[in-house]
Amino acid sequence: MFERLNALLDGHIRTQLVASAVRFRIPDHLADGTLTDVELGGLTGIGVPTLRRYMRALEGLGLVEPAGENAYRGTELIELLRRGTGSLYGHALMAGAEYYEAWSELDYALRTGDSAFEHRYGRDLWHHLGGDDDAAVSFARTMRSNTERFLEEILKLYDFPDDGVVADLGAGDGTLLAELLVRSPKLRGIAFEQSATVGIARQTMEDRAVADRCEFVAGDFLAEVPRGADIYVIKSVIHNWNDEAALRILRNCRASVGEHGRLLLIERALKIDDALEAAIRDLAMLVLLGGQSRSVGEYEALLRRAGYAVERTLTAPSGFCLLEARVP
Repeated sequence: MFERLNALLDGHIRTQLVASAVRFRIPDHLADGTLTDVELGGLTGIGVPTLRRYMRALEGLGLVEPAGENAYRGTELIELLRRGTGSLYGHALMAGAEYYEAWSELDYALRTGDSAFEHRYGRDLWHHLGGDDDAAVSFARTMRSNTERFLEEILKLYDFPDDGVVADLGAGDGTLLAELLVRSPKLRGIAFEQSATVGIARQTMEDRAVADRCEFVAGDFLAEVPRGADIYVIKSVIHNWNDEAALRILRNCRASVGEHGRLLLIERALKIDDALEAAIRDLAMLVLLGGQSRSVGEYEALLRRAGYAVERTLTAPSGFCLLEARVP
């Protein structure tokens, strides 16, 4: 019992051990094979005696393993932390810095119901990303990882159109919209994002050779969203906001959807069978953004309050739900 609780209390240490590995580029340095402690020390600037102590901790975490006397190689786990290809690279950086600082203000969020991040930094996460290019790229990388994990499952939920225009509101790095455009050569897209990250979405479309069929619009969906699409997709966005802001976003969408359009709200809904994971995701929204996770029923109710008729609700095994709504 003591050991279990002590391990929980030491969670902050593990976070920083992993984040430091990324900051010192250890996953990248070990990408091509084995390095001695002297070689790795020269690459990182960490003195060899201290490096040996640190690598012992990374070995315990399963990120590296010994490869002869005073030499190391990376494990499969560390591949996820590489700068160029690692899906958790950006998350590790922010977990060890911005997110780490925000969680230290959890008491404030619990007392007030407001964002601990904004309390700590004096501005919300979105404005913070707008003023820090590295943080914006790291955040977009994390969003790509989250989308890629569930992409096939989401695409199987709904029969997306083969032509027309799909607007992705809060498109992130554009992974979802790019995949839709790749699969349907007659389809056109609108990638709507804040100015700090819309360029990242453009790069994704260029990499997938579909940028010529996509319009890139920078803006704020708390103010307005683009018109002219047949289907509006808003994925993993509404949980970032409290009810007041979420309703404002949905009503702005309603003004653009029109009587013949459709809104697809895609979220990972709260599930009672993963109580701890669900609780942590929910509190992360509170701490970082002042938002909240919701159940399927709560998302349906939110859409109705915003003036939509919910046509159908589809749920994947992971808990992702897709709610198709129209303007009555």
